[in-house]
Amino acid sequence: MRVIDIVRLTPEHLNELNQIVSQGRPRSRKVLLAMALIWLDCAKNGPGLTDKHVSETLGLSLKTLADLKKHYHQGGPSHAVNHTPPENQILNRTKINPPFEEKLIALANSQAPGGRERWSVRLLAQKATELQLIDSISHMTVHRLLKKHNFNLAEN
Repeated sequence: MRVIDIVRLTPEHLNELNQIVSQGRPRSRKVLLAMALIWLDCAKNGPGLTDKHVSETLGLSLKTLADLKKHYHQGGPSHAVNHTPPENQILNRTKINPPFEEKLIALANSQAPGGRERWSVRLLAQKATELQLIDSISHMTVHRLLKKHNFNLAEN
């Protein structure tokens, strides 16, 4: 195992995590993460359970556990349990914004391309990238966006 894969809690860290577990709501994410760290503890008296067992028992993904251990080694238990991604990572996850949505709805309301009776979600996705309204977009994303705005392609 790599060092980052092994969790060895100090008595202080174990105390801190036990306090979080005892004070939190039963299914709080913070409580689940604290319990996961306690169960992954490979110190002398720790249970040292496997990632797979902890994942299945607590309903956390293996990726979540890997991130949890990484953040534990970076800043201790408090950092690991309270870590949230930086705001710019959250904001950059989606390319869809209100101005784009308005442009896509306007495109869907326009005349369909030559030889077509109406727009399809695949055509809209393709045209949006051709017009450089967006770098790339799947037809399913277009479908969800139109559904969000109660826009029906069959009626237009």
